[in-house]
Amino acid sequence: MSIDLRMAAADYLQTRRAWGYKLIDHERLIFAFLDKLAPGTTAITVADAVGFATASSGSVRWHAARLAAIRPFASHVHGLEPAAAQLIPAGLIIARVTRRIPYLYSDDQIAELMARTGTVLRPRLAATMRTLIGLLAVTGLRSGEAFALDTDDMDPDQALLSVTGKYGKERLVPLHASTVEMLLAYQRSRTAGALTTSARPLLVGSTGNRLNPGFARALFQRVVKQCVLPTRPGCGSPRLHDFRHTFAVNSLVDAYRQGASVDARVAALVTYLGHANPVNTYWYLSASPELLTLASDRVVAHLQGLRS
Repeated sequence: MSIDLRMAAADYLQTRRAWGYKLIDHERLIFAFLDKLAPGTTAITVADAVGFATASSGSVRWHAARLAAIRPFASHVHGLEPAAAQLIPAGLIIARVTRRIPYLYSDDQIAELMARTGTVLRPRLAATMRTLIGLLAVTGLRSGEAFALDTDDMDPDQALLSVTGKYGKERLVPLHASTVEMLLAYQRSRTAGALTTSARPLLVGSTGNRLNPGFARALFQRVVKQCVLPTRPGCGSPRLHDFRHTFAVNSLVDAYRQGASVDARVAALVTYLGHANPVNTYWYLSASPELLTLASDRVVAHLQGLRS
């Protein structure tokens, strides 16, 4: 039985998207791969897939990403008709991912960043950036999740925020009463803008429309330069995304201080941060002097208890 590879690709993408995956880059790469196959080709081979992945200029990491898009598609076709696709083994192109060391903010630094918005930016943008920084610091949201929030996503009576994360996954994030008041005060302070849609964005730019992510990150760097935050070994310039790392680390620090189960706290963070895999949560738990000291103290206390 022969398989129409393009129809199989459309079916594969539709099935994966039904599970919540967006696959924008995967769709482009899969059809580019099919375009590169010789006319009349009815089967996917490992050689064809690797040849496509490595034909593009770029880093080994990019080659690995191209092959990673083709590999599950080939498995899908193989499931439909084994003769129509060879299974592509894992590890054919090895690209190590180097994670950037996050900048962990202190409470005083977060307060300074929020305060400095008023001296660097115009009032409307200052209010928006101050709200954004505060929201990221106390919730651990991804910055993209914060940019996408609408006013209807907040339930002030229940102190809940409805957040849509990666792959369209939705979760409810509880808010402290002070955070609810901060968000309500920000909404009250906003003057009428050029809102053109029925969905009202929570965070707005100077024109009253939804805050642009790239613009917001550039504004944040302006604020950072005014604060002159101390450099940290291995860290680049502080980023908005580093508030998420700081939130995760501080959550673990609180667990140690309270004598609570660290494993239980990590399990809660998996859901709270919107992760599908606990491995992703552990990545956010970067070492900090305070966290290492608390962990060491607990180990010492445990060993002393065993000896007594």
